[in-house]
Amino acid sequence: MGNLFIVMDTIWNISKAAFDEVCLAQPKYKALVWLIEQAILAGTLPDQKKLPAQRLLADQLMITHGTVTRAYDLLEKKGLVSAKLGAGTYVNLPSSARTNTLSHQTDDIDSQAKSSVKEYDFASSMQPMLGQQMLMKNALSELAQDLVAVTQIMTYSPQGVAKHKRVFTDWLASKKIKIETNDIVFTQGAQQGIYTCLQILTKENDCVLHEELAYPGFFRAVDANRVTPLGVPMTPEGLDLAVLEEYCQQYKPKLLYITPNMQNPTNIQYSHAQLERIVMLSREYGFYIVEDDVNYCLPENWRLPLQQQAPDRVFYLSSLSKYVAGGLRVAYSLVPKEWQPAFNANIHSQCWMVSTLNFELATRFLTSERFMHNQSLLEGEMRYRQKAFTTMAEKYRLTTRCGGLNVWLCLPNDINVNQFNVFLLSNNVKVRTADLFRHPASSTTTMGLNALRISLGGFNTRSDFEEGIAEFEGALVQFNSQQDVVI
Repeated sequence: MGNLFIVMDTIWNISKAAFDEVCLAQPKYKALVWLIEQAILAGTLPDQKKLPAQRLLADQLMITHGTVTRAYDLLEKKGLVSAKLGAGTYVNLPSSARTNTLSHQTDDIDSQAKSSVKEYDFASSMQPMLGQQMLMKNALSELAQDLVAVTQIMTYSPQGVAKHKRVFTDWLASKKIKIETNDIVFTQGAQQGIYTCLQILTKENDCVLHEELAYPGFFRAVDANRVTPLGVPMTPEGLDLAVLEEYCQQYKPKLLYITPNMQNPTNIQYSHAQLERIVMLSREYGFYIVEDDVNYCLPENWRLPLQQQAPDRVFYLSSLSKYVAGGLRVAYSLVPKEWQPAFNANIHSQCWMVSTLNFELATRFLTSERFMHNQSLLEGEMRYRQKAFTTMAEKYRLTTRCGGLNVWLCLPNDINVNQFNVFLLSNNVKVRTADLFRHPASSTTTMGLNALRISLGGFNTRSDFEEGIAEFEGALVQFNSQQDVVI
């Protein structure tokens, strides 16, 4: 999507192309409200800024005057604007919002005073904010008017609220994941799901298998549970099955942790044949599979979880962290029936109960048109960013493997990854090196470590992202030009 808004001198207008795109997912007046909300949220429309005249905006967007009037009325009901008789409609933020805005502006000024250098974050695997804030704002507003729901979430519910589980079960069914409502267990982030699996399936010094390069949070849970990690080498199709079976025979592992849908960090997607073989080995050697499906995956790449093939062998972990926001801590696990009592009891021992407030909010936006539109925006943006980065990399004959939010960038032998990382940092470009995804106590990694994980979602605007790409490319060119210098 191109620029949403056009600012000329003191006149603020909405891009007709952006408006038409939003209208594909919702009624015109709601599309107009959403775009104006985004502008207010982004600061493009500051407090007391005048909105375009209704007749002028209607003509520009080729809609009726009544559509604009309806949108402005809804914005006024939301408390975001106010109409001044004979003068027009103005942004009218609550005092708390104005205070926060001033605070951020002061922080920005202080920050600039300390340093005028801008950082380019290709290290943080997160999604760009494309309206998730408004999803939360509206959910909070709806909840504030529903005293029955407020009372319900204030009640002790150690097994979660049944209504929430039904909503999530229906939502998963829309993704063709078929489960019974009792099979789903809510957790405070998928990290708690990982920790709980280790708690109930292993004891101290047991061996657990994992992909040779894997999510660092898994290693933290491994260390906390004092079990022995063992990395299995990877192939372009997933795990090296011969080595996996050899380790099963030799070490008798209790579980295997994998990210088969979008491997973190390499973006390898396991083949169907490979997954079938892993299930067979699980049954033969008695280990369970922890399937982590947290990473963002574009719809054309997403596949049904392995859990659907072997619900008795697979603990499936997923969350909304990479799709909406990590701070929500909204995650869920699909647990084999025989392990559900132990899993629930362990969650209970850790935190007594998972907070129901966040799940109440999630159920309010999860199946809404606004959420679906937000996800459509995210899909389009990540396709664009993947294409932009790979196009840049191909100019220098660098090998990439795209995932959802990340690109796995393999470096040629003449570029040392650690030296290049230091050089990037000196240019205020942050990335993640391959060695950060390896456990020091695990087996020797056979996969090349001369690689970087490049995260594409750390920029909330496309212009910032494109500026980051330019800085990365400039640093790459400069680094290569210095390689002939011998000190």
